[in-house]
Amino acid sequence: MKFRSRLVVNLHNLHHNYSVIKKMAPETEVLFMVKADGYGHGMIPIARYAMTELGIKEFGCATISEALKLREELNDLEFDIYVFSDIQLELFENADIYLKRRIIPVISNVSELEYILHTPEFKNFPICMKFNTGMNRLGLDPNDAPRIVSMLKNHGRTSVHHLISHYANASYPMDTNERNVFQRTRFLEIKKLFTDSGIILERTSQSNSGAIEQNIGFKEHGDTHIRPGLMMYGPTSLLSEYTNRGYFKGKVVSSLETYIIRTFEVKAGTPIGYGSTICPHDGVVAVLAIGYGDGFSTRYGGAHLYHKGFEGVITGRVNMDMIQVLFPIEARDHILAHEIFTIWGKQDGDLLKFSEETKTIPYELFCSLLPRVPRVYRLD
Repeated sequence: MKFRSRLVVNLHNLHHNYSVIKKMAPETEVLFMVKADGYGHGMIPIARYAMTELGIKEFGCATISEALKLREELNDLEFDIYVFSDIQLELFENADIYLKRRIIPVISNVSELEYILHTPEFKNFPICMKFNTGMNRLGLDPNDAPRIVSMLKNHGRTSVHHLISHYANASYPMDTNERNVFQRTRFLEIKKLFTDSGIILERTSQSNSGAIEQNIGFKEHGDTHIRPGLMMYGPTSLLSEYTNRGYFKGKVVSSLETYIIRTFEVKAGTPIGYGSTICPHDGVVAVLAIGYGDGFSTRYGGAHLYHKGFEGVITGRVNMDMIQVLFPIEARDHILAHEIFTIWGKQDGDLLKFSEETKTIPYELFCSLLPRVPRVYRLD
């Protein structure tokens, strides 16, 4: 059966991106973020390849269900999993999962820490804590750090498995953005408080993709780990006006492919599709087999797509199962029915260009694709 649309995931490009990161940070460990189904690329195949071919042994998820899926479907492999946000530690059944399935919750409030410290079953469980250094989302209050140190000592804890924070503005310059400078300084102060108090910090990390791209967060900056997310999948996390500050040149790991259902010529003034959008000029329409039922948003109407060197524009409303792309009349002998049509991933920069034009971000483009779009994995 011929495919409708598919996301072709090139694992060789994932290997390339990881190699570039390791050249930038050879002495720093990588905690690879695979939440939201591997940023839409398929968490299980991505994580398996990362473990078996890249040697990555630490992964980050958003929810306990994601972590449990990793543990259950990759039970033949040894690795650590962190749950960063939706940990639901207060539920007894979840606490049992953490204990028995070797899943580490990232603690972001004092009540969660108290639960760990006061529950006998967690006596030797690794403690991972996240401090809010200025993002003001999740995280322990830095003002509570002295109290937290005392709590740890009172329960015989002499070390922290992983101390974490997270940059809010890593898409901006790390050296001049006031929030970035403040957060980096704050985290250094918190780490110093712990170590000066005799608490061993086994692992520390603060840098997400944008910070890593700007050479922030490596071992020489005092952290043992970095936490790449989007950059592992290829795109930059930096705002377009700051991309010249990045040292990372990644390759987008996926291509979104569909095919042309049919083509037809139109005259200027012809109504096209739902809402009867008026065609502005003579041209040829290519009807593509992708729509909002595949996660291709209605907001993408008006964006430009490219095929065989011709520029087309998504004309009329995005349908549930298809879109109409209007090309100039000169393309009529070149754009043919049943051809494969690549929406992004064929040329360098086309994903970011599409992202900017549709006023979205690569994260959202990837994660919006629904299960109806199969993920196909290649090594070339």
